This record gives sequence, C-alpha cells and structure tokens, in this order.
Amino acid sequence: MSRLLLLIINTITLIAVIIVNGLAGSGALQGKSVGEISQKYSSLITPADYAFSIWWFIYLLLIAFIGFQWWSYYKKTNLESIDQTGSYFFVSNLANMGWLLLWLNEYIGLSVIVMFILLFTLIRLGIRLNLEIWDAPVRIIAFIWWPIGIYLGWIIVASVTNVAAYLVAIGWDGFPFTPQVWTIILVLIAMGIYLFLMYSRNLRESAMVGIWAFIAIAVKQWSLNTGIASTAIVASFILLVASMYHGYKNRSTAPDKKMKRGEV
Repeated sequence: MSRLLLLIINTITLIAVIIVNGLAGSGALQGKSVGEISQKYSSLITPADYAFSIWWFIYLLLIAFIGFQWWSYYKKTNLESIDQTGSYFFVSNLANMGWLLLWLNEYIGLSVIVMFILLFTLIRLGIRLNLEIWDAPVRIIAFIWWPIGIYLGWIIVASVTNVAAYLVAIGWDGFPFTPQVWTIILVLIAMGIYLFLMYSRNLRESAMVGIWAFIAIAVKQWSLNTGIASTAIVASFILLVASMYHGYKNRSTAPDKKMKRGEV
C-alpha cells in the first residue's frame, strides 16, 4: 500500500471514529449512550464519569498524530513514521468503532474481544514506532510518542473495566474472593503494568493516564468502599513518585532540555 493511500485511509477512519464516538456519547445511535450502558454494567473498578472525558484529549492527540504524518509526507521528512504505522492505526480505528457498536447493543462479551484487539494494535504500534527507546527530537515525542502512549495508557484501564463489566453482565459473584478483593487485585495488576511500561519503555505518559484513572476510581468509591478507594489512591501515589523519579533520572532528554539545545 502506498504512503498516500495509507494516509488517506488512516485519516478517513479517524474522522469516522470521532463522529461515531460523538453520536454514541449523545445517544444518537441505538437510542442509548455509552454512559448509560456503563452505568448498567458498572463495577467497583469503573472510574467516576468525569474520567471518560479523556477521550476528547486522546482524539485531539490522534488528530495531531495524523496531521504530523501528512506534514511529514509533504515535507519528505520523518517518512519512516508512516511506514512504521502501517495498517495498525487503521485497524485500531475499526476496532474502536466496532467496540462502540457492540457496547451499545450490549454484546458485552464480544466487546471485550474487540477491546483486546484494540489494545493489541496499540501495543504493536508502540513497538513498531519505537516509542520512547531512542533519543528522538521533540517533534517525534510530541506528535508520535505522546498520542500513542496516552491512548495506550487509557486502553489498559478500559480493557480492565470492560472485563469487569462482562463479569457483572454474567452475574459472576467473584468466587473464591469477594468483588472488593478482586477489584483491589485488578488495581494492583494495572499499576504493575504501568510500572512495567515506564521502566521497560520509558512510557511515563501511560503511567500518568493510570494516575488519572486510579484517582477517578477512588473518587467514585470514596464513600462506598474505603478499601478500594485507599488502594487506588496508594496506587496513584506510587505511580506519581515512580514517574517523578524516572523523569529526574532521564532529565537530560526531557523535551524542554531538547528545545533549549535546538533538538526540535
């Protein structure tokens, strides 16, 4: 597939994702919104509603991602990012829209499968785009690494939440543990994933999304389940401290230092 055709397909599917998400959020599709279904299958790990506003920030970043690739195409520079992206971005957009349609029609089990397809495509994108493992200029960090890293960070949370919603849908009672214990375990597992990404791929951006999600979980559970709220707060604090320490260790390659050195 030519670079131009790939860019056109990636752009069209991203526009479609944004339109479908807007319609799904407003209830214009199927007569019910994503939020209404989320409330129906809400679990102890579901974040407070405000947390989902991060989607619009993610879409702005993805627009910047595609915009940068168009700029690269016309300037004949950084063309490797287009080649490395390949068809994975296109597939991630299809998975995103597919998940929305399945979710709105309450095919919760199938939505989990599609969510994991989306997660897989983002992991592959991260690997193919060499996220955070070389000393890149600021333009690569801002327009390639940050969009995919933050998107991946949220889909990790979304995947865990989606699985929990499926368990609610089938009426699983958490045996042999209580739902509270399982939720605490899931929060700790998610925290471990973010720490792994940070120290294996330098993805502090993904960890920042984890902090956002954990705080939102704590907010929702604050007056309902102290154990879960406390675990989420501790997990967010650990991620924050780890991110600050990691950032300090790698301060010489921070974007602001690169800009001072003219590495734009």
